[in-house]
Formats: sequence, C-alpha cells, structure tokens
Amino acid sequence: MRPTGTGIPDRAEVLAFLNGSVSAVEPGAGTSDCEAVVDAIAALGLPPGSPVLIAMPNSEITLAAFFGVLLAGAVPVLLPPGAGARRITEIGGRLGGAALIAPRIDPARYDATTTHPLGGRCEAVLPGREWATATRYQPGEVVLMTSGTSGIGTGCLHGVDALLRNAERHAAAIGQRADDTVLVSLPLYYSYGLVAQALAAFVRGSRLVVSGPPFTPRSFAETIRGHDVTVSALTPSAAVRLAGEPLDGPVDLRVLTVGGDALEPTHVGALLADGPQQELYLTYGLTEAGPRVTTLAAHREPAHRWGSVGVPLPGVRTYLRDFAGDGPGAELVVESDTVLRRRLPGGAPNTEGTVGTGDRFDIDDEGYHFFRGRSGDSVVIGGEKIWLPSIRRIAAGVPGVRHAATTVYRDDRNELRYGLNVAVDEPGPRQAAEIEHELNRVLLRAERPHRITLCRATTEEWRK
Repeated sequence: MRPTGTGIPDRAEVLAFLNGSVSAVEPGAGTSDCEAVVDAIAALGLPPGSPVLIAMPNSEITLAAFFGVLLAGAVPVLLPPGAGARRITEIGGRLGGAALIAPRIDPARYDATTTHPLGGRCEAVLPGREWATATRYQPGEVVLMTSGTSGIGTGCLHGVDALLRNAERHAAAIGQRADDTVLVSLPLYYSYGLVAQALAAFVRGSRLVVSGPPFTPRSFAETIRGHDVTVSALTPSAAVRLAGEPLDGPVDLRVLTVGGDALEPTHVGALLADGPQQELYLTYGLTEAGPRVTTLAAHREPAHRWGSVGVPLPGVRTYLRDFAGDGPGAELVVESDTVLRRRLPGGAPNTEGTVGTGDRFDIDDEGYHFFRGRSGDSVVIGGEKIWLPSIRRIAAGVPGVRHAATTVYRDDRNELRYGLNVAVDEPGPRQAAEIEHELNRVLLRAERPHRITLCRATTEEWRK
C-alpha cells in the first residue's frame, strides 16, 4: 500500500484489495460491481474535499464506496445504514453533505430531482440543500462519526494516512499476516470495524470477508468455517455471548480481538478455556484517537492481568490527569500522530496531538492499563455507546416538555439500561407517544431508552 501525497491509497491497490474481498452478506456482488462503484463516484464530478454521506449495510460495496469517495478527492462520512432521512438531514446540516450514497434513496426527501445509479446495488443523490455546498474539507480526509461520545451529528476529522498508520500498528500488535483471512462482522461505520479490521486487512494484504450484524455465535462459527477465517474481532457483549454458548463442532480461529468496552476477567478466562481462538487480544481505543490505543495479549498473560487492556501501541503515549467528579482512577490522555485533526462541527485544529478520553484508568508500574469507568454522560449499553445529553436534547424539544433527565440502571438480569424521565405540562398517552415518535425519528433502535417516565411539571422544574 503506497499512499499518495494526500494519504489517499493507490487506485490499483484499492481495486486489488476489493477484488480479493468476499461478502458473506451479498454473495452476488463481485469484482465488476466494486470497480463500477469506484468509477461511478468519480463520474459525479464532486468538488475536492466535498463530504459524502454513506449509509450502507456491511458489504464490500460499502468499502468500494468509501475508497471510491477518497479516490475522487472527496471525504467519506460513514453513517449507520438504519439512519432515516431526519437523522441524515441533521448530520448533513452539521457536517455537510454534497452527496448521499445508500442502497435506495427517495430524492425528494433531500430536495434532489434525480438519483445517480452507482452499480453494486447502490445509488447517489446530490441534495439540493444549503448544507450540500456549505462545507468543504481536504482531499485525503475522513469523517468518523462519534454519536456515542459527543452527541448525535458530531464527528472526528482524520487524515486517511493516520487511519492507515493506526491500522498497521494494530495489525502488528496482534500478529496479523498477509496470508490471513480477516472476518469483519462489526459495523463498518464503527471506527473499530473500519480501521482495526478493514483497513488493517488492506495495509497487511490480508483477504477480507465482510459479514455484519446481527451477531450470533452460530452464524459467527459458520462464517469462519465457510471462509477459512483466521482473524476476527468482537465487541465485549458479543464476546460474552460467544463465551457462554458452546459452538457446535470445532472452529479453527487463530486470532480473536475484543474491543469497544471492558471485558470482565471471568469472561476472559472462559474464552481462554473454551473459545474458538488460539490467541486472544483485548484492546482499548476511541474514535478520537484514530482509534486503537492499547493491546493486551491475554493468552500470554497471567490471570491477574485479564482485567487490563494492555499497554500502548508503538508511537502512542498515554498519561493520567486529575478528573472532576467521583470515581476511581484518573482521566486517560492519549498522545499520538493518529489522533483526530479536529472535532466537528466547529472544533479548533488539534495542534497538540493529544486527546482526553473522558475514561477513568489506573496504570500499574509496568505500564498495564486498567479501565475503571466512563464519564457520567456516556454509557455503553448492549455494545452501543450512547451520549445521554443528545437524548435529553431531543426530548426537551418536544412541545409540552419542560425538563428531561436520564437515569442509568440495571434490569432484573443485571444488564445496563437507561431511562428517560420527562416533566411535561400534561402527562398522558398522547404526550408519551409524541416523545417516543420524536426519539424514534432520530435514534437508532439500540439507542432508544428502555423506559420513558412522565410526570407533571412544576413551577420549580420550569426554572431548571
């Protein structure tokens, strides 16, 4: 992989990688589809640095769209495939969007008059909105969404060269090789799935198999067997399911990595004892850092380190600083040449090359990092990171709502949940339905509150 001066990879190497990739989701897609998508995006004639919103389910066609946008000198912005027109419009208004790529698009929803077939079962529209031409970035940049940590419609601006560098460091830390076959089943709009799996396969020359949610241990095992997969990654919630559900028959997986949140040592032990992998790596990272920060080779460590996420990758420095509020540990700060260039929208350039994670850690004398908790307004539920101020903001915008608060709790099965408490003028089914409707228009299913409680607003609450 030889990036150009802007960091954009070489077209021939991109097409060779895509042509060697396999879709476990859309087996009918092929080599010609990927090349057709790349060429069709170039034919759109977008101005350099134009942000392009990509709302596609996992497949190699999604990666073709991602690379095609980069090769055209535009800036890819990967979105959840389930994002509706309301959410896409909000993101476009905040981050820009000269084009939208999705499997099927109603152009009228974006003030467009026509669709542009891209081949490969997707199409594009050029929104006729003010935000379609209002924002430009630089060729070779990528926007990674951070709705779980900073609010809906926010993102991190990265250079693709830095993302490829982070991918290479992660791949080296887990011993990934050119003769490996990598299964990506995590959503590609996650920085973990995109960088640590897809781009890591690209820089290492590994073969890529693209699957996608929903995860089940059975489908995971079948895909590994069916495609001779040797390397894959899971979120902690999926890893817990894998550890708790014995697989039907042998599965030969050389490397399994787990990242996205902390994994309890008991589950680490279960995976080491009965998991399908030969090597187990625990990782920590965040989108702002580009994204991977630390790695633990759990299969080579004693049990007392199974609660750790390891030591920093080469080229990454970490330190602790005092953190406001109660709780163990101190805030972890990451310094690296792969951290974000700036936060979006409106953030100042990150000239220091550091990012405060908002996560509490302890670091022992040998440099092993132990995760102790997150800041109070970010919560991980079912593997999804949710930024609670965004939830409160949406609810507070519904007519009749005076105040909205969120509470985090554990249900009868000891699973983490969050609820929304809303003070309104007139509590009742109609008001509850209006709040739920507004939330559903913007939030993905996994982001929605597990319970909504209404109470009558008081004069005191109105002043809050």
